[in-house]
Amino acid sequence: MKFVPGPRVGVVDAGDAVYVAPLPDGPILILRDVSAVAWRGVRQGGLKEMVARVAAATGEGADDIEPHLHAFVDDLCARGLLVLTAD
Repeated sequence: MKFVPGPRVGVVDAGDAVYVAPLPDGPILILRDVSAVAWRGVRQGGLKEMVARVAAATGEGADDIEPHLHAFVDDLCARGLLVLTAD
């Protein structure tokens, strides 16, 4: 199982930020800093990868940040920006 952008969601990773928007009308969500690291991590390797990447980037303990990151992903899924697939 993996997380992918929802149907009709556009994503542009500009390096310093990730721009995510439901198409065609938006609004555009701009992910910077930790949120961009979290987006890339969950997209590339799932929840565990996301937590590991954010912990490494921030120096925070994985156990301390994991609930906050799961809430972040839950919010993205509730907005339809991310969906969990069976792939």
